[in-house]
Amino acid sequence: MPNRSLGDLLESRQNSFNAVRLLASAAVFVSHSFLLLPFGAHLEPFDGATYNLGQIAVNVFFCPSGLMLSRSYALNRNPARFAWARTVRIFPGLIAASMVTAWIIGPLNTTLPLGDYFAAPETLAYPFSVPLLFNAAPLPGVFAFGVEPFSISTPLWTIKYELLAYIGFTGFAATGLWPRGRGALIVTPALGIALTVTTFNHALDENIAGSLLRFGFCFALGHLAFIYRDVIRLDMRGALAGLGLGLPLLFTPLGALVSIVSVGYLAVCLGNISFGRLTCWSRRTDISYGIYLYAWPIQQMLIGRFAHDAFDAMGLALLAAAIAVAMGWLSWTLIERPALSLKLRENILVAAN
Repeated sequence: MPNRSLGDLLESRQNSFNAVRLLASAAVFVSHSFLLLPFGAHLEPFDGATYNLGQIAVNVFFCPSGLMLSRSYALNRNPARFAWARTVRIFPGLIAASMVTAWIIGPLNTTLPLGDYFAAPETLAYPFSVPLLFNAAPLPGVFAFGVEPFSISTPLWTIKYELLAYIGFTGFAATGLWPRGRGALIVTPALGIALTVTTFNHALDENIAGSLLRFGFCFALGHLAFIYRDVIRLDMRGALAGLGLGLPLLFTPLGALVSIVSVGYLAVCLGNISFGRLTCWSRRTDISYGIYLYAWPIQQMLIGRFAHDAFDAMGLALLAAAIAVAMGWLSWTLIERPALSLKLRENILVAAN
Protein backbone atom coordinates (compact mmCIF):
# COMPACT_ATOMS: atom_id res chain seq x y z
CA MET A 1 0.00 0.00 0.00
CA PRO A 2 1.48 3.37 -1.00
CA ASN A 3 2.26 6.00 1.62
CA ARG A 4 1.32 3.91 4.63
CA SER A 5 3.36 4.25 7.79
CA LEU A 6 6.29 2.08 8.75
CA GLY A 7 4.30 1.02 11.81
CA ASP A 8 1.47 -0.25 9.60
CA LEU A 9 3.97 -2.25 7.56
CA LEU A 10 5.49 -3.85 10.64
CA GLU A 11 2.10 -4.68 12.12
CA SER A 12 0.86 -6.31 8.94
CA ARG A 13 3.93 -8.55 8.65
CA GLN A 14 3.22 -8.60 4.90
CA ASN A 15 6.52 -7.14 3.80
CA SER A 16 9.34 -7.76 1.37
CA PHE A 17 12.27 -7.39 3.77
CA ASN A 18 13.56 -10.88 2.99
CA ALA A 19 13.47 -10.00 -0.70
CA VAL A 20 15.36 -6.75 0.04
CA ARG A 21 18.06 -8.73 1.87
CA LEU A 22 18.23 -11.11 -1.08
CA LEU A 23 18.73 -8.18 -3.45
CA ALA A 24 21.45 -6.83 -1.14
CA SER A 25 23.21 -10.21 -1.22
CA ALA A 26 23.01 -10.13 -5.01
CA ALA A 27 24.55 -6.65 -5.01
CA VAL A 28 27.46 -7.89 -2.88
CA PHE A 29 27.93 -10.77 -5.32
CA VAL A 30 28.00 -8.41 -8.34
CA SER A 31 30.39 -6.02 -6.64
CA HIS A 32 32.80 -8.80 -5.69
CA SER A 33 32.64 -10.27 -9.19
CA PHE A 34 34.14 -7.02 -10.51
CA LEU A 35 36.72 -7.04 -7.73
CA LEU A 36 37.98 -10.51 -8.71
CA LEU A 37 38.40 -9.83 -12.42
CA PRO A 38 42.05 -10.43 -13.44
CA PHE A 39 41.93 -7.53 -15.92
CA GLY A 40 40.77 -3.93 -16.03
CA ALA A 41 41.13 -1.41 -13.21
CA HIS A 42 40.35 -3.88 -10.42
CA LEU A 43 37.47 -1.70 -9.21
CA GLU A 44 34.02 -2.39 -7.82
CA PRO A 45 30.98 -0.41 -9.02
CA PHE A 46 30.82 3.09 -7.47
CA ASP A 47 34.46 2.98 -6.33
CA GLY A 48 35.45 6.59 -5.81
CA ALA A 49 32.24 7.41 -3.94
CA THR A 50 32.12 7.13 -0.16
CA TYR A 51 30.77 3.58 -0.45
CA ASN A 52 30.94 1.22 -3.42
CA LEU A 53 28.12 -1.12 -4.39
CA GLY A 54 29.12 -3.91 -2.01
CA GLN A 55 29.51 -1.52 0.91
CA ILE A 56 26.13 0.06 0.20
CA ALA A 57 24.57 -3.42 0.22
CA VAL A 58 26.16 -4.20 3.59
CA ASN A 59 24.75 -0.94 4.97
CA VAL A 60 21.35 -2.14 3.78
CA PHE A 61 21.75 -5.24 5.95
CA PHE A 62 22.46 -3.18 9.06
CA CYS A 63 19.72 -0.54 8.81
CA PRO A 64 16.74 -2.95 8.61
CA SER A 65 18.53 -5.12 11.18
CA GLY A 66 18.29 -2.31 13.74
CA LEU A 67 14.63 -1.88 12.81
CA MET A 68 13.62 -5.54 12.99
CA LEU A 69 15.64 -6.35 16.11
CA SER A 70 14.07 -3.40 17.90
CA ARG A 71 10.68 -4.75 16.96
CA SER A 72 11.59 -8.27 18.11
CA TYR A 73 12.77 -7.02 21.48
CA ALA A 74 9.69 -4.83 21.91
CA LEU A 75 7.50 -7.90 21.40
CA ASN A 76 9.51 -10.04 23.81
CA ARG A 77 11.75 -8.29 26.33
CA ASN A 78 13.43 -11.42 27.67
CA PRO A 79 17.19 -10.88 27.10
CA ALA A 80 18.04 -14.60 27.34
CA ARG A 81 15.44 -15.54 24.75
CA PHE A 82 16.50 -12.68 22.51
CA ALA A 83 20.19 -13.65 22.70
CA TRP A 84 19.37 -17.31 22.03
CA ALA A 85 17.36 -16.41 18.93
CA ARG A 86 20.28 -14.40 17.55
CA THR A 87 22.72 -17.22 18.31
CA VAL A 88 20.78 -19.88 16.41
CA ARG A 89 20.31 -17.47 13.51
CA ILE A 90 24.00 -16.74 13.01
CA PHE A 91 26.23 -19.59 14.14
CA PRO A 92 24.83 -22.85 12.70
CA GLY A 93 24.89 -21.53 9.13
CA LEU A 94 28.29 -19.92 9.64
CA ILE A 95 29.89 -23.09 11.01
CA ALA A 96 28.35 -25.28 8.29
CA ALA A 97 29.58 -22.91 5.55
CA SER A 98 33.04 -22.96 7.11
CA MET A 99 33.04 -26.77 6.98
CA VAL A 100 32.17 -26.70 3.28
CA THR A 101 34.87 -24.10 2.62
CA ALA A 102 37.58 -25.97 4.54
CA TRP A 103 36.77 -29.56 3.64
CA ILE A 104 35.31 -29.34 0.11
CA ILE A 105 36.30 -26.07 -1.57
CA GLY A 106 39.69 -25.86 0.13
CA PRO A 107 41.07 -29.22 -1.10
CA LEU A 108 40.14 -28.25 -4.67
CA ASN A 109 42.02 -24.96 -4.46
CA THR A 110 45.11 -25.52 -2.32
CA THR A 111 48.70 -25.61 -3.47
CA LEU A 112 49.49 -28.28 -0.88
CA PRO A 113 49.28 -32.04 -1.45
CA LEU A 114 45.95 -33.26 -0.10
CA GLY A 115 47.63 -35.29 2.65
CA ASP A 116 49.52 -32.26 3.87
CA TYR A 117 46.43 -30.06 3.57
CA PHE A 118 44.24 -32.28 5.73
CA ALA A 119 47.09 -32.90 8.17
CA ALA A 120 47.46 -29.16 8.79
CA PRO A 121 45.81 -28.12 12.09
CA GLU A 122 44.34 -25.01 10.44
CA THR A 123 42.26 -27.20 8.11
CA LEU A 124 40.56 -29.17 10.85
CA ALA A 125 40.20 -26.15 13.11
CA TYR A 126 38.85 -23.78 10.45
CA PRO A 127 35.09 -24.27 11.09
CA PHE A 128 35.68 -23.57 14.78
CA SER A 129 38.14 -20.71 14.34
CA VAL A 130 35.88 -18.77 11.95
CA PRO A 131 33.37 -17.82 14.71
CA LEU A 132 36.33 -16.26 16.53
CA LEU A 133 38.54 -14.96 13.72
CA PHE A 134 35.98 -14.60 10.89
CA ASN A 135 37.75 -13.59 7.64
CA ALA A 136 41.17 -13.79 9.34
CA ALA A 137 40.90 -17.56 9.89
CA PRO A 138 43.63 -19.23 7.75
CA LEU A 139 43.55 -22.21 5.40
CA PRO A 140 46.93 -23.49 4.14
CA GLY A 141 47.65 -22.74 0.49
CA VAL A 142 44.02 -22.02 -0.44
CA PHE A 143 43.35 -19.49 -3.24
CA ALA A 144 47.05 -18.77 -3.83
CA PHE A 145 46.19 -17.08 -7.13
CA GLY A 146 44.35 -14.17 -8.69
CA VAL A 147 44.06 -10.57 -7.63
CA GLU A 148 42.91 -11.39 -4.08
CA PRO A 149 45.37 -14.17 -3.13
CA PHE A 150 44.75 -16.19 0.04
CA SER A 151 41.46 -14.37 0.63
CA ILE A 152 39.29 -17.20 1.89
CA SER A 153 36.05 -15.64 3.15
CA THR A 154 36.45 -11.88 2.88
CA PRO A 155 32.78 -10.91 3.50
CA LEU A 156 32.80 -12.60 6.92
CA TRP A 157 34.49 -9.55 8.41
CA THR A 158 31.10 -7.83 8.67
CA ILE A 159 29.54 -10.63 10.74
CA LYS A 160 31.58 -9.72 13.80
CA TYR A 161 30.06 -6.24 13.70
CA GLU A 162 26.59 -7.72 13.38
CA LEU A 163 27.33 -9.82 16.47
CA LEU A 164 28.67 -6.78 18.30
CA ALA A 165 25.45 -4.95 17.43
CA TYR A 166 23.42 -7.84 18.86
CA ILE A 167 25.53 -7.97 22.03
CA GLY A 168 25.44 -4.21 22.52
CA PHE A 169 21.72 -4.01 21.88
CA THR A 170 20.96 -6.89 24.26
CA GLY A 171 23.20 -5.50 26.99
CA PHE A 172 21.91 -1.96 26.79
CA ALA A 173 18.29 -3.06 26.48
CA ALA A 174 18.57 -5.46 29.42
CA THR A 175 20.02 -2.75 31.65
CA GLY A 176 17.58 -0.11 30.45
CA LEU A 177 20.39 2.03 29.02
CA TRP A 178 19.39 1.67 25.36
CA PRO A 179 18.34 5.13 24.14
CA ARG A 180 14.64 5.58 23.59
CA GLY A 181 12.56 8.51 22.38
CA ARG A 182 14.48 11.75 22.83
CA GLY A 183 17.60 9.81 23.81
CA ALA A 184 17.65 8.11 20.41
CA LEU A 185 17.04 11.50 18.77
CA ILE A 186 20.28 12.68 20.37
CA VAL A 187 22.44 9.56 19.99
CA THR A 188 21.66 8.77 16.34
CA PRO A 189 22.39 12.26 14.93
CA ALA A 190 25.51 12.40 17.11
CA LEU A 191 26.75 9.20 15.47
CA GLY A 192 25.90 10.67 12.06
CA ILE A 193 27.87 13.84 12.81
CA ALA A 194 30.84 11.80 14.05
CA LEU A 195 30.70 9.70 10.88
CA THR A 196 30.69 12.83 8.73
CA VAL A 197 33.60 14.42 10.59
CA THR A 198 35.75 11.27 10.41
CA THR A 199 34.90 10.88 6.73
CA PHE A 200 36.14 14.43 6.17
CA ASN A 201 39.43 14.06 8.08
CA HIS A 202 39.95 10.34 7.29
CA ALA A 203 40.74 9.78 10.97
CA LEU A 204 39.13 6.34 11.06
CA ASP A 205 39.65 5.09 7.51
CA GLU A 206 40.32 1.33 7.36
CA ASN A 207 40.00 1.29 11.15
CA ILE A 208 37.99 -0.92 13.52
CA ALA A 209 36.63 2.19 15.21
CA GLY A 210 35.54 3.51 11.81
CA SER A 211 33.62 0.31 11.07
CA LEU A 212 32.02 0.42 14.52
CA LEU A 213 30.93 3.99 13.87
CA ARG A 214 29.60 3.22 10.39
CA PHE A 215 27.62 0.14 11.36
CA GLY A 216 26.61 1.63 14.70
CA PHE A 217 25.02 4.56 12.87
CA CYS A 218 23.24 2.19 10.46
CA PHE A 219 21.89 0.11 13.35
CA ALA A 220 20.92 3.15 15.44
CA LEU A 221 19.12 4.63 12.43
CA GLY A 222 17.05 1.46 12.15
CA HIS A 223 16.29 1.64 15.87
CA LEU A 224 15.25 5.28 15.56
CA ALA A 225 12.98 4.36 12.66
CA PHE A 226 11.28 1.78 14.88
CA ILE A 227 10.69 4.33 17.65
CA TYR A 228 9.05 6.74 15.21
CA ARG A 229 7.51 4.05 13.01
CA ASP A 230 4.02 5.53 13.25
CA VAL A 231 5.06 8.91 11.84
CA ILE A 232 7.40 7.66 9.11
CA ARG A 233 5.54 7.47 5.80
CA LEU A 234 6.74 5.05 3.16
CA ASP A 235 6.83 6.93 -0.12
CA MET A 236 8.82 5.27 -2.92
CA ARG A 237 8.77 8.40 -5.07
CA GLY A 238 10.18 10.39 -2.17
CA ALA A 239 12.85 7.73 -1.59
CA LEU A 240 13.95 7.82 -5.23
CA ALA A 241 13.91 11.62 -5.27
CA GLY A 242 16.04 11.75 -2.13
CA LEU A 243 18.47 9.26 -3.63
CA GLY A 244 18.73 11.32 -6.81
CA LEU A 245 19.23 14.59 -4.95
CA GLY A 246 21.89 12.98 -2.80
CA LEU A 247 23.95 11.60 -5.69
CA PRO A 248 26.20 14.69 -6.07
CA LEU A 249 27.04 14.46 -2.35
CA LEU A 250 28.22 10.87 -2.51
CA PHE A 251 31.68 12.03 -3.58
CA THR A 252 31.98 14.52 -0.71
CA PRO A 253 32.52 14.08 3.05
CA LEU A 254 28.72 14.17 3.41
CA GLY A 255 28.54 11.04 1.26
CA ALA A 256 28.57 8.58 4.16
CA LEU A 257 25.67 10.25 5.96
CA VAL A 258 23.64 10.86 2.81
CA SER A 259 24.22 7.34 1.45
CA ILE A 260 23.21 5.54 4.65
CA VAL A 261 20.13 7.67 5.28
CA SER A 262 18.85 7.68 1.70
CA VAL A 263 19.57 4.01 0.99
CA GLY A 264 18.22 3.00 4.41
CA TYR A 265 14.93 4.79 3.68
CA LEU A 266 14.85 3.26 0.20
CA ALA A 267 15.30 -0.20 1.77
CA VAL A 268 12.28 0.15 4.06
CA CYS A 269 10.23 1.59 1.19
CA LEU A 270 11.17 -1.44 -0.93
CA GLY A 271 10.01 -3.59 1.97
CA ASN A 272 6.59 -1.99 1.51
CA ILE A 273 6.12 -3.12 -2.08
CA SER A 274 5.55 -6.58 -3.51
CA PHE A 275 8.01 -8.23 -5.87
CA GLY A 276 5.39 -10.82 -6.78
CA ARG A 277 6.55 -14.39 -6.57
CA LEU A 278 9.94 -13.34 -5.21
CA THR A 279 8.28 -11.74 -2.18
CA CYS A 280 6.05 -14.76 -1.54
CA TRP A 281 8.89 -17.24 -1.97
CA SER A 282 11.41 -15.29 0.12
CA ARG A 283 8.99 -15.02 3.04
CA ARG A 284 9.16 -18.82 3.34
CA THR A 285 12.72 -19.36 2.11
CA ASP A 286 15.37 -16.87 3.23
CA ILE A 287 18.53 -17.70 1.29
CA SER A 288 20.19 -14.28 1.61
CA TYR A 289 22.46 -15.26 4.52
CA GLY A 290 23.54 -18.48 2.83
CA ILE A 291 24.40 -16.64 -0.37
CA TYR A 292 26.43 -14.14 1.63
CA LEU A 293 28.36 -16.97 3.31
CA TYR A 294 29.09 -19.06 0.22
CA ALA A 295 29.39 -16.58 -2.64
CA TRP A 296 32.96 -15.36 -2.09
CA PRO A 297 34.75 -18.75 -1.95
CA ILE A 298 32.71 -19.91 -4.95
CA GLN A 299 33.62 -16.74 -6.86
CA GLN A 300 37.28 -17.18 -5.92
CA MET A 301 37.18 -20.81 -7.09
CA LEU A 302 35.67 -19.92 -10.47
CA ILE A 303 36.16 -16.26 -11.41
CA GLY A 304 39.40 -15.66 -9.54
CA ARG A 305 40.98 -18.85 -10.79
CA PHE A 306 39.73 -19.36 -14.34
CA ALA A 307 38.59 -16.00 -15.79
CA HIS A 308 40.99 -14.63 -18.38
CA ASP A 309 38.78 -12.28 -20.38
CA ALA A 310 35.36 -10.66 -20.24
CA PHE A 311 33.64 -13.63 -21.92
CA ASP A 312 35.12 -16.07 -19.40
CA ALA A 313 34.21 -13.78 -16.51
CA MET A 314 30.57 -13.45 -17.57
CA GLY A 315 30.02 -17.16 -17.95
CA LEU A 316 31.85 -18.02 -14.74
CA ALA A 317 29.97 -15.32 -12.83
CA LEU A 318 26.65 -16.82 -13.96
CA LEU A 319 27.82 -20.28 -12.93
CA ALA A 320 29.04 -18.97 -9.57
CA ALA A 321 25.70 -17.22 -9.03
CA ALA A 322 23.77 -20.43 -9.73
CA ILE A 323 25.95 -22.43 -7.34
CA ALA A 324 25.72 -19.72 -4.65
CA VAL A 325 21.91 -19.70 -4.90
CA ALA A 326 21.84 -23.50 -4.65
CA MET A 327 24.12 -23.43 -1.61
CA GLY A 328 22.01 -20.68 -0.05
CA TRP A 329 18.92 -22.84 -0.49
CA LEU A 330 20.66 -25.89 0.98
CA SER A 331 21.93 -23.82 3.89
CA TRP A 332 18.42 -22.54 4.62
CA THR A 333 16.74 -25.91 4.17
CA LEU A 334 19.23 -28.15 5.96
CA ILE A 335 20.84 -25.85 8.53
CA GLU A 336 19.27 -22.45 9.14
CA ARG A 337 15.56 -23.28 9.21
CA PRO A 338 16.05 -26.35 11.46
CA ALA A 339 18.24 -24.23 13.75
CA LEU A 340 15.57 -21.54 13.93
CA SER A 341 13.10 -24.18 15.11
CA LEU A 342 15.26 -24.37 18.26
CA LYS A 343 13.70 -21.05 19.19
CA LEU A 344 10.68 -23.07 20.23
CA ARG A 345 12.77 -24.70 22.93
CA GLU A 346 14.18 -21.52 24.40
CA ASN A 347 11.25 -21.36 26.86
CA ILE A 348 12.71 -24.50 28.45
CA LEU A 349 16.13 -22.90 28.70
CA VAL A 350 14.79 -19.68 30.18
CA ALA A 351 12.58 -21.55 32.65
CA ALA A 352 15.53 -23.69 33.73
CA ASN A 353 17.40 -20.55 34.69
